[in-house]
Amino acid sequence: MLVIGFLATGLLVASYSLLHFSPVGIRGAVPSGPEGERAAGRMMSKASSLAAGLDRPGDWGEAFTDAEANAWLSIDLPHHAPGLLEGGISSPQVRFLDRRAACSALVQFGPLSAQLWAILEVTVRSDNLLAVGVDSAGLGAVPLPPGTVLRAIAARAEGAGAATEIRLLDGGPLLLVQLPGRTKTTSDERSEYHLGGVRITPGELVLAGTTRSLPR
Repeated sequence: MLVIGFLATGLLVASYSLLHFSPVGIRGAVPSGPEGERAAGRMMSKASSLAAGLDRPGDWGEAFTDAEANAWLSIDLPHHAPGLLEGGISSPQVRFLDRRAACSALVQFGPLSAQLWAILEVTVRSDNLLAVGVDSAGLGAVPLPPGTVLRAIAARAEGAGAATEIRLLDGGPLLLVQLPGRTKTTSDERSEYHLGGVRITPGELVLAGTTRSLPR
């Protein structure tokens, strides 16, 4: 019985390790306490400024750190946008790498949980056209097909009003996301926003573009 107990314990430990595996370096720092509140506040202020810029003619842009993003995901998201955490997903995090974004979250399956993670490359192919590729992804130590990840992202993007298409480009599947150019709160119906640049560097994401008045 003692041997069986040791074996069962070993299997449980191994299963936990496999389910909660994620590559080294993809989990971002999550500020807590007063520092976390300030970081989450900065994230909200920058997001509000960016949203306002989309609605008025002129150039706009904002830089977000992964610490600010993670503070917002940890503190504000569960209270202000709980609908984004569906399907047993909790503890989402992001880390900005060199030209890539590493995303991870905990997924609950009944009594079991696992670490869901993906390393994504995001670029602007042309005006308002984003391209998303998957470097690698997994559910714990189990690899996930890039197409599965891209279809999940596409569903979220379409729910936000974007048009999507998955193509086989550059030797693998690539998700193309066509942004609508309008926001639901646009006050001037004769203007369009144009996302011109996405720059991801270690620790920071920069979005930049312009909003133009259309001929009347």
